[in-house]
Amino acid sequence: VVVGGTYLLGDEEKNLRPQERKKVLENARLVGIDTSKCSPSGEWVGFRPYRQTARLEVDTEFSGDVKVIHNFGYGGSGWTVYVGVAKEAASLLSQLD
Repeated sequence: VVVGGTYLLGDEEKNLRPQERKKVLENARLVGIDTSKCSPSGEWVGFRPYRQTARLEVDTEFSGDVKVIHNFGYGGSGWTVYVGVAKEAASLLSQLD
């Protein structure tokens, strides 16, 4: 089970802060995970590129055998939308032949 996540605008801290860990575990408890009977197997901090508008498009500046699809900028929503946008990227790639 993957639980957690925070978003702090402009934050570049590379380590999980104790207060963030506490809040994530409390949120897990609130959704029904008995955190007194389990412990995290790992934790990490990930920086998610975010743009006002996500980018999913063919890069037309490359030619020949190199094909580039840009697919990024979903921020924290990346975990939610990754399957759909990966399929869309694959569809774009298949149309390049």
